[in-house]
Amino acid sequence: MSRTTPQPKKKSLPVLKKYRLLVVAWFIQAICNFACAEDWKAELKTADQIRSSDPEAFSLKLSNLELHRKELNQAELDYLEYLQAYELMFKGDFPTALETQERLSKNAVNQEIQFRALLTLINAYAIQRRWNDGLQVLNSVLTLAPSIENYDIQLSATVIPAIFYNQLGQYSLGLEYSTKLRNGYKEPRNQCFAEQLEFESLVHLGSSLDVLKRLFEKGISTCEAAGEKVMQAVIIRLYAQFLLETDNQPLAAKALLDENEALVMSAKYAPVITIYQSLQARANWELGQQEQAYQQALAVSQSPAAANALEALIRANKVLFDYHSSRGNSEAALEAYIKYAEADKAYLDEVKTKTLAFQLAQHQSLEQQNKISLLDEQNKLLKVQQQLDQAQAFNNRLLIAVLFCIALGLGTWGWHSWQSQKRLRQLAEFDNLTGLFSRGHFTQVSLSAVEYAKTLKAPISCILLDVDKFKQINDSLGHATGDWALKEVARICKQQVREYEIFGRIGGEEFCLLLPECDLKHATELANAMCQALRGVDTSASGHAFVLTASFGVTDNTRAGYSLDKLMAQADKAMYSAKQQGRNQVQCYSTSQSVPSTPQETV
Repeated sequence: MSRTTPQPKKKSLPVLKKYRLLVVAWFIQAICNFACAEDWKAELKTADQIRSSDPEAFSLKLSNLELHRKELNQAELDYLEYLQAYELMFKGDFPTALETQERLSKNAVNQEIQFRALLTLINAYAIQRRWNDGLQVLNSVLTLAPSIENYDIQLSATVIPAIFYNQLGQYSLGLEYSTKLRNGYKEPRNQCFAEQLEFESLVHLGSSLDVLKRLFEKGISTCEAAGEKVMQAVIIRLYAQFLLETDNQPLAAKALLDENEALVMSAKYAPVITIYQSLQARANWELGQQEQAYQQALAVSQSPAAANALEALIRANKVLFDYHSSRGNSEAALEAYIKYAEADKAYLDEVKTKTLAFQLAQHQSLEQQNKISLLDEQNKLLKVQQQLDQAQAFNNRLLIAVLFCIALGLGTWGWHSWQSQKRLRQLAEFDNLTGLFSRGHFTQVSLSAVEYAKTLKAPISCILLDVDKFKQINDSLGHATGDWALKEVARICKQQVREYEIFGRIGGEEFCLLLPECDLKHATELANAMCQALRGVDTSASGHAFVLTASFGVTDNTRAGYSLDKLMAQADKAMYSAKQQGRNQVQCYSTSQSVPSTPQETV
């Protein structure tokens, strides 16, 4: 029987299919990961956009994102932590929020998150009255702002300074930034911010009731259209405060506060709610609704957010003091008044508040009524002292500004005068064409050099040179070529001259060189070198081909003595002798110029 050989199993096809499935699965996973990454980024941006307009939805989105923390990359984690810190600040938990924002401002991987953390820190420091820290961060923000290209962050860099300056009490600067915001960013939300900040500035700058009423209605309408409840709450609070404390209309203030209470509470912004409740307490007290005022004031004084809202503490503790005083509870009244006085003085001057608080602690055993009177007098004195300090500071700034302007004017005048004198000296001392000494300055400097050589009995020599056939060059080739020739002679000869030797142009084509500490032999060698250098000049740069040479005359103090006039006169005679003997050579002065010079003296 024949046996059939078994066929091998085909395993390659199933293996190939398995690899294909793995590749497809990997590709699908990669797409999912990319889509998820894009989804998380989009979710974070969505939460960011509604952080002030819809606090409840904002909080829900953050809770959902926190559940997926492990799926976020580092940049997304930084973004999430930034938004979480914002939520904590919104609820009044500043210590935890500040710790996160300070870390992000230094360590976030994304520069934009770092910048936004800095902006948030400015706002937080203002709320906590850490003005020095706030100003330092603001300075960093204004320095970094030009390097940020993101439109929304540039917007924040305009909004935050406006908020900070208003909270600092610099309302003119706050108004300036709010105007910049209103003119530069036309979106409804940005216009809402601009209206709120401008309204706040004008309230504190003393605008009239009619102006504020018009701006109030416009601001509420703008922010309502933008869906910004927090900004609406701030505008309502500011207008109610104006009606209650500036225009003395408690009834109108109470009506406004009660009408908008639900809106303000729905904003869920703790600092605004605290101040809002303190205004309600003050308005109710002034209208005789004492129990309601007491309950509202008590709630404010016990609120954690009140620690960062001094004006709310001032109003609340004043209501509590008035309430307990009206019922004869002097101990509780004293306690409330101490808190009121501390908050009031802290609002005026934090440094003076510490001193006054220490004084209050030393007098807690005094009679209660005397204590209250003493605190009241000290508080008035503190206000007067602060006004005097402000007036003195203003006068000092004004004096400094005046002195600065005077100093600047004198400095500018002095600088221009120095420049003019420098230009005049330049024109007087130097030849405009060649840059060499002018004849007058050459003479002045040379006289001093000759006198100095005479004192030391030191050698001094004089070389006088004249460009050969210069008139012919000027007439036949033009003045431009003549000027070029003069400058070239000055340049070439100056290369041979040492720093302390005196070189000047004393006539049209005449040059003179005074050589301290130089005898006749060395002066003659120098003149020969100059003559040789001029002979080899390539004149094509002038636009014409011609021969550029000069005749040199040399003398020294052994022949002319220590007299500049004699030195120049003898050198001039020697130079004319060189001209008569054929030009393009060096001649030394001798008592009779008809006697030929020695070979060492002639080129």
